[in-house]
Amino acid sequence: MKGENLSFHVIVDHAEKTFSMDGPDGPNGIWLHLEMVRIARERGKTLRDFDMRAPSAEEALTEMQSNLPGYYFMGPWSAEPRKSPPQSK
Repeated sequence: MKGENLSFHVIVDHAEKTFSMDGPDGPNGIWLHLEMVRIARERGKTLRDFDMRAPSAEEALTEMQSNLPGYYFMGPWSAEPRKSPPQSK
C-alpha cells in the first residue's frame, strides 16, 4: 500500500532492543496501546509506543531501522504468537 502520510503504530522494547510496527491496514492504535500495556504489566516490562507517518510501509521500516540501529524488527505487534528476538551466540 502506497500513499501519502499513512499512519503506523510502533511499539519499542528498549530492554530487549526490539520493535514492532503495525500499518494502516492493521488493528486500531488504541487497541494496540491497551494490549501493549496489558502485556507489559504481565511481563513486568516497560514498553514505549507511538504513531508515525510515512508514505509506505517500506519507508516507515527504513526510518525506524535508521533511528534504532541494532534493534531487531519483530514484525507486526498484532501477529500471534509474540516472537522472541534472535539469541546472540
